[in-house]
Amino acid sequence: MKKSFLKSFLAKLRKRHIIETLAAFIGGGWLIIEVVHFVLIGHYHFPEKTLDITIITLFSVLLCTLIWRWFSGREKPRKFKLELVLIPLLVLVTVLLDINLLLHLKGSESESVPRFNGRGGTRLDPSRIAVAVFENQTGDSKLDPVGRLAADMITQALSQAGLFSVAPLPPVETMPDRAKAKNRLRLLAEETKAGKIVSGTYYLQGESIRFHTKVTEIANNKNLLDLEPVSGPVREPSQALEALRSKLLGGLALIFDPSLQDDLLLIGEPPRYDAYIEFLDGLRADQRADYPKAIASYHRSATLDPDFKEALLQEAMTYWTLGQYAKGQELLAEIEKARESLSAFGRYFLDMFQAYFRGDLEEVHWAAGQIAALYPTILSWNVTKANCALPTNYPQEAVDLLSKIDLFDERLGKEDKGSTGSTLITAYHMLGNHKQELKIARRVRKAYPELLNLLGLEARALAALGRVNDVQKLIEESKTLPPQSEYSPGSIMRDIGSELRAHGHKEAAIPILNQAVQWFESRHQEEKATVANRSALAGAFYTLDKWDKAETLFEGLHSELPDDPYYGIGSCGLLGSIAARKGNREKALKISQEMKDNKTPYLFGIPTYWRARIAALLGDKEGAVNLLQEAIKQGCDYQNLYFSPKDFESLQDFPPFQQLMKPKG
Repeated sequence: MKKSFLKSFLAKLRKRHIIETLAAFIGGGWLIIEVVHFVLIGHYHFPEKTLDITIITLFSVLLCTLIWRWFSGREKPRKFKLELVLIPLLVLVTVLLDINLLLHLKGSESESVPRFNGRGGTRLDPSRIAVAVFENQTGDSKLDPVGRLAADMITQALSQAGLFSVAPLPPVETMPDRAKAKNRLRLLAEETKAGKIVSGTYYLQGESIRFHTKVTEIANNKNLLDLEPVSGPVREPSQALEALRSKLLGGLALIFDPSLQDDLLLIGEPPRYDAYIEFLDGLRADQRADYPKAIASYHRSATLDPDFKEALLQEAMTYWTLGQYAKGQELLAEIEKARESLSAFGRYFLDMFQAYFRGDLEEVHWAAGQIAALYPTILSWNVTKANCALPTNYPQEAVDLLSKIDLFDERLGKEDKGSTGSTLITAYHMLGNHKQELKIARRVRKAYPELLNLLGLEARALAALGRVNDVQKLIEESKTLPPQSEYSPGSIMRDIGSELRAHGHKEAAIPILNQAVQWFESRHQEEKATVANRSALAGAFYTLDKWDKAETLFEGLHSELPDDPYYGIGSCGLLGSIAARKGNREKALKISQEMKDNKTPYLFGIPTYWRARIAALLGDKEGAVNLLQEAIKQGCDYQNLYFSPKDFESLQDFPPFQQLMKPKG
């Protein structure tokens, strides 16, 4: 039976011309693929995806033909012709696949090296480099050997670095033929199978010889690196070449390090290689919060290459992180002298941090926006722009930026851990969109369920929605999570109580605030005595309207740390608020005057902000709003206004305050 079935099936294939069709397509299709491969891609350098489109289209045509042959050869009449459905469906799928390939053609070709790039389909290695003999543009044939010397010195330096595969220099005897080639760089790539070629020219400039160098990706003829010219005495060209190969090695290291692809765009002139290594050490130390090590590495990098001002910018930024503002500003003043030598990114980055040190958050927001506009594809700078939008009251801008990205994109880095999601959550909170705030908070928490700060964000959203029972469940969960710097179950309970009160749930807030007090007071003696624990406990007492207990704790904190922006000055401000609430107007005004007289630099509007809170509690609504406006100009973050509403309750119906709090965008 099996033989008769097979015989019958083969007879049907012959009768319907299936076998002849397959044979024709195998021969014709192979010929078409070879033409596309060797002529269009190999000779005329069409993109590699041209071959993919060709194969998909040929395969679809073959299937359509076979389907038509099979069904048209059937003898019995049919009510329903299946081929009239299958063939249009195949055509549609093929068209969609081809369109998809065409749409992604440009992006993919710029991001990856085609498999076949040279004439005859030469396979180029994207991680392999070859160095071309530099072209003599001096007009003096006696200097021809300098071109070979440059290529030889650079090849040796690249080989010794061990960072990438380096092709050996072609034999000397082939140089004349290579010089006559129409595209000598592509010829070199095909001979060495190198995907990237270092090339250059040299000129005379008085008694100096001047070298111009670039790195080209042959696959798409893309210029990856174009170094500033390097000069030296014409009698000793190796002096200039020493500096050149160090700069070139630093630039190539940036190109070949995937983690620093964004930095290649942001850094203007690549540093010397030894300076690059120190800079890289600084970045890694920064990522693991080893700030002293980062500062030392950045400083050594800038010392090794004085032109590498980006290292000093990173050092200044690290000083900012540490709160060592005077040292950071001193560095920025030094960098300002070399502003014109910076890249466009470097100048905006300098502007941004100068504005930070001045407390001009609007300027910070503007500069971050300029950098994001320069490099719209660099995810980190869109995130930075969103982060800079919140302190200046542009929450909708932050939402617009962050809603378009994947909050768990690997490019955000392992250290992100929901930080970008936190910015989006806070932006929705500032907009009063608490349902969306809760939705995003839960989504981010699902990825990092062990983090207390993210649990706190979910609880805050629930408190704003008045969902007390759900809040209580999270409080119990918080007690089971591992400790986290600056966050504790007690601080979360305190913040939830404050949030419930801000949204009109004062009665529901009291038991939760009492739980916070119990948690802080139940710590072991050593933890209980810490500044952080006492400050948090005092804050819980303050929100519970237990003025005397809060006052005692704040007095102790202020006397211990009078100049600390958070614990010292914050405690002093709260003592003024307590005095106002207890009806001691004279003491409240005295503390406000002390705040006004405080000329300590780099406080960024904190004393003025506390004066505004005292004024609001004393009934001076207009004065409170004026002081808030002044505090914002001095560098006070708008989020302080959103998340400290207890002392501003009297201003909620005051039109100037409403106008001040209205989101700008």
